[in-house]
Amino acid sequence: MPEGFQALYSLDYERALRIFEQETQRRPDDPEAWNHLAQALLHRALYQAGALDSAAFGPGSPFLKRPKVPMSEADQARFGEAIRRSLSLCEARLRANPLDEACLYASGVAHAHQAQLALLVKKSWREALREGGRSRQAHEALIKVSPDLADAFLIPGLHEYIAGSLPWYVKALAFLAGYRGDRAEGIRHMERAVSGGRKTAVEARVLLGVVLRREKQYARAAQLMSELAAAFPANHLYRSEEILLLAEAGQEQSARQRLAELEFSGLLLPEKIQALSRTMEEAMARSRGRR
Repeated sequence: MPEGFQALYSLDYERALRIFEQETQRRPDDPEAWNHLAQALLHRALYQAGALDSAAFGPGSPFLKRPKVPMSEADQARFGEAIRRSLSLCEARLRANPLDEACLYASGVAHAHQAQLALLVKKSWREALREGGRSRQAHEALIKVSPDLADAFLIPGLHEYIAGSLPWYVKALAFLAGYRGDRAEGIRHMERAVSGGRKTAVEARVLLGVVLRREKQYARAAQLMSELAAAFPANHLYRSEEILLLAEAGQEQSARQRLAELEFSGLLLPEKIQALSRTMEEAMARSRGRR
């Protein structure tokens, strides 16, 4: 894995940003370089706000009621400039060649980052929906050009799942507006991105883990988090999520063992470990109640 992403997924955002800034200087005509910088800026803000915990997106979570994620004006401006550079490069290349696979992919990613910022930082639902739609359209076009490219299935799969999870009365309105949804099909697309994706391997596992948590498939979600925790041992978020999912799955011994390992690592302060332990025990109690 490239050094910048190793730093990003290890929560070393300052190092990731330095590497991605250098990447844009070396390759200013590469839209993906600008996307990487935008992603690091956004993820740093989300992490600092505690908005990268997948439990926040689970059933009954207060996600939609969360306050705006704080992000400095300077970082928002830098983010916006990076996205504009990426999309401008893609638009020019796509005018010359509408089948440019690299730019169809990069433009979809850029719009996805825009949608995240609109949803979490700006709390602008309309902009988030618009940018999300553009992201999906770009990757659906890419699938038509390159149907074997597993990375292209992540965003359409996530959108398919979300649309399929809407209440029936909202789904009816969405259908009239041209949106359809199938939860099972969405999960299959995301699983394809997990098994065959190269660029989206980490994001696909995180997002599928969120979806499987919502579906109460805790053991499957725990396996995904276990893979990420092994790949990025400095990322306490992946390790904490694995512990809670193992607890929800009723795998109590494994959950306690992982908690002991996390405590020994020193990645979390003692009070954080204690809070995680309490949450783990609550999850175990829920699991016992479901048996």
